[in-house]
Amino acid sequence: MYIAYDENKKRISIENATRPNKYFCPLCGEPLIIRAEKSLARRKHFAHKSGTVCTEDWSHDMSEWHLTWQEKFPEECREVVVEKDGVKHRADVLINNIVIEFQHSPITSEEIAKRNAFYLSCGHPVVWVFDAEGQIKNSVGTTLDPMKCKENDLCWKSPKEKFAKPFPQGVKVFLDYSTEISDPKLANQKVRIMLLLRGIEPQRILFFNTKPFYIVQDNFLKQYGAISNQSVPSITDIINYIRQSSQPIQQKQVVIYPRPRPRSRRL
Repeated sequence: MYIAYDENKKRISIENATRPNKYFCPLCGEPLIIRAEKSLARRKHFAHKSGTVCTEDWSHDMSEWHLTWQEKFPEECREVVVEKDGVKHRADVLINNIVIEFQHSPITSEEIAKRNAFYLSCGHPVVWVFDAEGQIKNSVGTTLDPMKCKENDLCWKSPKEKFAKPFPQGVKVFLDYSTEISDPKLANQKVRIMLLLRGIEPQRILFFNTKPFYIVQDNFLKQYGAISNQSVPSITDIINYIRQSSQPIQQKQVVIYPRPRPRSRRL
């Protein structure tokens, strides 16, 4: 974990944690230790002492992809404890009453169902973002560009193991992956895009066709309140524009909104 409590029960991030101060688990209250301080392979993080049994029985993703997504949200929105009837769980992100779970590592359908049921019972809609890099295939062709696909052309590796059809009310699912897109200015370049799913068939996924706009990370962050840039449309803005526009879609120019920024390498 990357957020703990100090001796005054105040939240503190691992970046601000120093020895020999004492830190405690926000869920079970047991003492934590700082690990991987000097590691080049893993990030510094909090961990329970050997032999500690924590009340948290859910697995938590600690991949670099997962952490990079979490860091796009304000620190106070990360690893937020949600409690009901004495049961506590730690949401990846809780912002504007919405729980967002980022998942790169394997997870069972049973745990997904438990998380959905718990957070929904607490009054929090749930948004899942899955790292689908290398897991998307086209059942009828080769392109992974959603602008060139029908809503049911794409397949996601083992989708039935993760979600039953239909999605529970109050749950949204996004797939995050990279592909070459229909923008001549970005020819032969892979761009990270997101698919908003509306269902899963036995062999295929069903996604929302947002042509002529791609959904990219900034649109997602605007939708859920992590950024407020007025020049960036939210996903709702994109969908409303498509629904309200009287111009035939075939005549529109494909747009990626906003342009992707160059990625800086993490040292």
